[in-house]
Amino acid sequence: MKVLSAAPYLRILLHEQTQVLETEWLDFANSQQLRSSLLEALRLGRQHHVRGWIGNNTKMRTIRPTDQDWMNLEWFPEFSKLKINRLAVVVSNDALNQMGIDNILTRASSHVPFDTRYFASVEEARRWAGENS
Repeated sequence: MKVLSAAPYLRILLHEQTQVLETEWLDFANSQQLRSSLLEALRLGRQHHVRGWIGNNTKMRTIRPTDQDWMNLEWFPEFSKLKINRLAVVVSNDALNQMGIDNILTRASSHVPFDTRYFASVEEARRWAGENS
């Protein structure tokens, strides 16, 4: 596993053998941090031709409604253009984040042409996302 980018609120990891990118959220990210980080992760996903994606939200905090809207209108249409086979979502410990992620993925379903599953552990998510990648 290789660290591609690191900030106090996020690490972006590449699992080189399986071509899986992992966003490991470490804490709250404000709107500017969240958006710029997601755009950077998207850029890195394109650059490394990733086949799987893990959203490790274990420590992520609430995502503001305006950021949820941005993700659905701006980010997910671009994300869907990646050649992703599987999106693994590791559930946050924060109940408000869980509701926000559910809302985002429900609204983005038309932009998600790949298999998506939720996991309680990052190990399970890594194993599943790396299959068939």
